[in-house]
Amino acid sequence: MASRHAVPGIVGPFAGLDVPWLLRMRSESRRNHPFLIWAPFDAPSRTWRYGEFHTAVGALAAGLARRGVKCGDPVLIHLDNCIEAMLAWFACVELGAIAVTTNTRSAGAEMNYFASHCGAVAAITQPAYAEMVSAHCRDLRWIAVTSHDAGAPPSHAPSHADSFEALFADVADRPRRTTDPSASCSVQYTSGTTSRPKAVLWTHANALWGAKVNAAHEDLHATDVHQTYLPLFHTNALAYSMLASLWVGASCVIQPRFSASRSGVRPWSTAAPGPRPFPSA
Repeated sequence: MASRHAVPGIVGPFAGLDVPWLLRMRSESRRNHPFLIWAPFDAPSRTWRYGEFHTAVGALAAGLARRGVKCGDPVLIHLDNCIEAMLAWFACVELGAIAVTTNTRSAGAEMNYFASHCGAVAAITQPAYAEMVSAHCRDLRWIAVTSHDAGAPPSHAPSHADSFEALFADVADRPRRTTDPSASCSVQYTSGTTSRPKAVLWTHANALWGAKVNAAHEDLHATDVHQTYLPLFHTNALAYSMLASLWVGASCVIQPRFSASRSGVRPWSTAAPGPRPFPSA
């Protein structure tokens, strides 16, 4: 998964830009505007404004670097829809690590293949999947686990795993790297055309292109609210919904999944939320 380099003399549409640039730019131009609204079914919703989300991403990126994750290291993100999935994805991307999002319906053997194939150094998952990831991805240096299962209380506490919340460090230590739109950004394992799922690599330019084009196709505007319930480990929600919303500075409501009985978006407001488990601006 080596980075692809532009041909000398040819300037691409995203020259000098990358995903951290987009998030940073929006955190400055839309600082107090709601970006992600995490709306679980059985817990209060939580609004993350652009500025505070950018700060939390920097603190998590600093924490990942403190835990030994380096630029180019693949990190498994094995999570159902939740705010931690987005924090982890952006933090890996900012650090220069490769965010490897995996289907949470994958079997143990598939997870073993994903981890070994990409050379994952660590994993971020949730209580329901922690033991399976630990059992089948044995070469990981560490596993961090969220405090909930997509908004629901966990049935048990996993053993031999770190807390996701403990990964955060001082935002002043957020890593800096050279902006390179051709650098590796994220990997998704897809199936349907090969006997085994294949790793599809996004560069930063791919992610920015997806954000821009999908925002245009959906006619998104900064005042819009985009509902997202499809899996964020897949292009459909990650690019079509979340990144497209980020491109225009809109708001994106994240639900754990689609529910026919709870298909309406639960009300949310821009008022100051309650206790915050992660660093904020």
